[in-house]
Amino acid sequence: MSALSKIKVVECGDFISAAYCTKLLSEFGAEVDKIEPLEGDSLRRHGPFPNDIEDIERSGLFIYLNSGKRSIAADIQTCQGQLVLHRLLSKTDVFVTNHPLQLRQSLGLDATTLKARYPNLIIVSLSVFGDTGPYALEPSQTIDAYAVSGTAWVIGEPDRAPLSIPFFQADYQAGAHAASAITMALIGRNNVIKSNLSNQSLGASIDISSADIFSAASGTNGLIYLCYGLQKWVRAGRRAFASGGPYPYVILPCKDGAVCLIGRARQEWQRLIKAMGEPAWTKLERYQDLHAMGKDYPQEVDALITPWLMQFTRAELLGMAEKHGFPIGPLHRMEEVVVSDQLKHRQFFRKIKLPNQGFIQVPGVAWKMKGQNEVEDSDLFPV
Repeated sequence: MSALSKIKVVECGDFISAAYCTKLLSEFGAEVDKIEPLEGDSLRRHGPFPNDIEDIERSGLFIYLNSGKRSIAADIQTCQGQLVLHRLLSKTDVFVTNHPLQLRQSLGLDATTLKARYPNLIIVSLSVFGDTGPYALEPSQTIDAYAVSGTAWVIGEPDRAPLSIPFFQADYQAGAHAASAITMALIGRNNVIKSNLSNQSLGASIDISSADIFSAASGTNGLIYLCYGLQKWVRAGRRAFASGGPYPYVILPCKDGAVCLIGRARQEWQRLIKAMGEPAWTKLERYQDLHAMGKDYPQEVDALITPWLMQFTRAELLGMAEKHGFPIGPLHRMEEVVVSDQLKHRQFFRKIKLPNQGFIQVPGVAWKMKGQNEVEDSDLFPV
């Protein structure tokens, strides 16, 4: 039996965040009913599609996020759609939605209204700004989470505009945090039941803000600013930041791609120098102060190291790193990731049957749990 095999979940939303949350719950065995608008979730038209032929039943992203769920088409802004939704809510454990707060309030689907009607329901809302605060009712998109959290400000070259994070990471992070919070709420509910606290509600209200998530994740940047001030805090392109951390902490090109150098301790820097053949410039006092190199002139040191890196492939550099004992990480291109021996060994990728014919390969989950039933490919039919 899987951990959540007796848990019923209703998902009512659109696009990624709510779908990813309930996908994770489904991986643990939860039974998920997905309410889609009559025209279908917008993900159905997002792709990618087999042979690049648009088909709302064969969107790779939709299938990845929604396989194993039961899909119900209903317009929740009509009386009939509301009837369908509340019929499901009356017998479910968890309700997950990422509809805008203003719409939820107009339909009586906000946490306050639902809690009064279903006191034992775990209610989860996902949005950029959350359900409270001066921005709660503002229109928002995924990119806003990176903007208001300061995350975008730290990405990119210092003399160019800040950059966003690709591939809707704020939505995936919101979904993952929501799934974790739901699990905690279910544990809390079980504790109430075991303690025979008959006067205590079994429900919970969970408010997920992707802006909060990225504000917490980028907290280091705030600490750097508070400690060093704006004059010493700069966007640093290929490195995490240029604000006093020891050198090297940087991505640099090599013969067949790029590698990440992460040598934060003096002995690691000395091992890298030895692997490089101890060039004359490394003897200068200027290149012995790791903090000064990291804070004041990292690009200068990059320019000295790069010609050496360009002589070797990623595999050759990794071999040298293992031999000499300095940290290095080869950067993999996506075509290399999908054939990774490590991921193959862990059976990370899955094949899902497409409607009518064929298969699609999708990423698996980020954990291996002993004692849980493995989800077989045949269990992952899209609805």
